[in-house]
Amino acid sequence: MDNNSFITSADSLITPYEETRAGFLSIALEKNRVGSPYVRNAMAFKAMVAHTEKAEDLLLIPDVRPFLITAAGLSDKSLAYLSEADQTMAIQELIDKFLKPAGAAYIDEATFRYLLIKGDAVGGTMRNKIGAMGQERLIRAIFASMSVRDLACDRIRTDSKRWASVDTSMEGAETNIKALHWINASGHRTLVFNAKVPTVSKNVDICLFSGDKAEYDQGKIVRRNDRAIMFGELKGGIDPAGADEHWKTGNSALNRIRTSFASAGYPQMKTSFIGAAIEKSMAEEIFAQLESGVLSNAANLTSTPQLTEYCNWLVDL
Repeated sequence: MDNNSFITSADSLITPYEETRAGFLSIALEKNRVGSPYVRNAMAFKAMVAHTEKAEDLLLIPDVRPFLITAAGLSDKSLAYLSEADQTMAIQELIDKFLKPAGAAYIDEATFRYLLIKGDAVGGTMRNKIGAMGQERLIRAIFASMSVRDLACDRIRTDSKRWASVDTSMEGAETNIKALHWINASGHRTLVFNAKVPTVSKNVDICLFSGDKAEYDQGKIVRRNDRAIMFGELKGGIDPAGADEHWKTGNSALNRIRTSFASAGYPQMKTSFIGAAIEKSMAEEIFAQLESGVLSNAANLTSTPQLTEYCNWLVDL
């Protein structure tokens, strides 16, 4: 193990009940935040059609057509393949098969169906958001490590191609990060997130290279095997039920990284694993890999001491 004195046994890696509970509550709050616009849309729809007398009247109000299209089950992607007539037919079927049979409750029926469809969209958004939340938590910890030692850092955001200095203590500085750059005792370091590494032919969550901002070259640094220092997998999901599967996926990816780089002439490539949901069996496997040196470092994302030490190790590599 390169360095993580807070991992003393397999048990020290296991996610405590309190952290699992806190994680579920955090996700619930975020889910409510993501879903709030759809609830407001539903309330606005009810107000806009309150004067109607029967379900058929809804087709006569152009302003609520997009709402009804969603309630009919049509996705935004599907609209590119459907004509206006097709969309109208879908709304008519919604009215005939579901709203009319609801009688006087046709407005509520349309509202519920809209929310049901959007609920699926919220689920998709949350799956992406949970991954983003994990990355943001890691970056906040990296920034804390840098801030304590007053280490300057630059970033590239996902919506930009330009490097800019970042105030590591600024609220929200960790969002939408594509890459970070800093200088440590060994030289320039560039950390790239969620990048497709050609040697592996897969996306890798955490990619550390030696190289300055110019050598990043719009992400082309991932092709430079000679500059690669460490690759890591990050699993931010908190649900214990999916923990083992996340580890299997992550472990398989890390094995692929080590094998691919060994074949390319780099047999000592460092690898790491960070997970929010770590259960007993996977904790034992992770700890065994740390002890044997197969895995260079690891941390439970919910453990501030472990995560801090991991970030100190990462910043100093």
